Amino acid sequence: MRLNSLRSTLLWMLIPAVLLTSTISLWVSSLELKGQVNAAFDRALVGALKSIEANVNTTSGGLAMEQPFYMLEFMEYATDGRVYFRVASEDGLSEIGYAQLPMPVDKLETGQPVIYDADYFGEPLRLAAMALTPSPRLPLPLGSRVIVQVGESISGRAGFIRSVMLQSLRKDIVILLIFVLVLSAGIILALRPLKETSLQVRRRSSDDLQPIEEAALPREVRPLVQAINQHMERYARQNKTQQQFLDDTSHQLRTPLSVMVMQVDFAKSLARSDDMKEVLEAIQLRLNNTIQLTNQMMALGKVHDAVDKLRSGETLESVDLCGVARSVVDELLASARRKQQDFGLDLPDGPVVVSGVGWLIQQALSNMVANAINYSPKGARITVSAYMEDGNAVLEVEDDGPGMSAEDMKLAGHRFRRGTQGRAQHGSGLGLAIVQTIAEINRADMQLRSVQDGTGLLIRLVFLPS
Repeated sequence: MRLNSLRSTLLWMLIPAVLLTSTISLWVSSLELKGQVNAAFDRALVGALKSIEANVNTTSGGLAMEQPFYMLEFMEYATDGRVYFRVASEDGLSEIGYAQLPMPVDKLETGQPVIYDADYFGEPLRLAAMALTPSPRLPLPLGSRVIVQVGESISGRAGFIRSVMLQSLRKDIVILLIFVLVLSAGIILALRPLKETSLQVRRRSSDDLQPIEEAALPREVRPLVQAINQHMERYARQNKTQQQFLDDTSHQLRTPLSVMVMQVDFAKSLARSDDMKEVLEAIQLRLNNTIQLTNQMMALGKVHDAVDKLRSGETLESVDLCGVARSVVDELLASARRKQQDFGLDLPDGPVVVSGVGWLIQQALSNMVANAINYSPKGARITVSAYMEDGNAVLEVEDDGPGMSAEDMKLAGHRFRRGTQGRAQHGSGLGLAIVQTIAEINRADMQLRSVQDGTGLLIRLVFLPS
């Protein structure tokens, strides 16, 4: 059996076992019940024999008996069936009651009642028979005995046994259903911590390598979780080492790159020909792009550091999105003016406050606005907005540039991936990846859509309520 589900496995193993146990118990109970019922009814038959024995005499020269009709009526009422009796001499010459009642197979011992089953004209009976000994009240010829028989139809006791068995079966079925419900509920409760843990892990970001909390997990599952935590710890150490190397490399590259930009700028002032100036401008452009990539890689490293601090217990702060928007617009206004773009703000009168990390949200908005400025053409319109929508705070940047295709929007946020429209521009492909990471840290959802007819781009950060 493949153990695809612990719950199904336990149920499929335990329920058949309980069914088998209940069936065996019911069968054994039926045998014991049948024996007990037969013993009780047989005692009544033997009692009837004794009563008839007390009322039989031969003083008149033949058989005589004062019939205890009240006793026979009581037996019929108690057994819910017909009652038969017969008193006869052993030679069969004298007989009282029902003729031809079957005799037991074995010869009767005097004074010893015998219980047996027999058919009487096609009707199954339970009979008791006894041979009476001579007495002053019952003088008998030498070697002669009187045979007394009492019988009852077994339909009554069979119906009684069947009724009791049905009650027992109903009880067992109710107990089985209760057992299945309790077992199912117990399994569900026992596996709930696993399900909750799986949901927590599934909701994590791809770079969240914090250990899985194992205190609430069943003891049997903890070794597996501990092994997973150890594996994630090794991977986290390796990832941190690589990230530290990239951070150090980026930091070390900034100084020589800045020096090279200054040298190229100085070389441009000394250039004697237009061709030389064009070559130096191309070199300067590449250096500026390299500096931008280095700065974004350093920003990505700072974002990862912030993630680690937050996971270590650092508290969030109240951030006014309107203040963040004003600060970013002031910072990048000069870049937009160089391209003669219509760059502005659309903010409400009051603040729009969220719980998060202020400098990270500002970094995300700065990347969103920088992308809009870089990829929008000269004279484009760019608007930064902050507002409340359906109880959620929204921070968005809208432009009327070339926009992004539907496929590019689905893959937005992947590192070093650039959209089709942006490949003609210089860039690193890290801007939206940084925005996506910051959005996850601040419990926000990054959304992208075209403004109209596949042109323009609206990128939004929708902050979920804390």
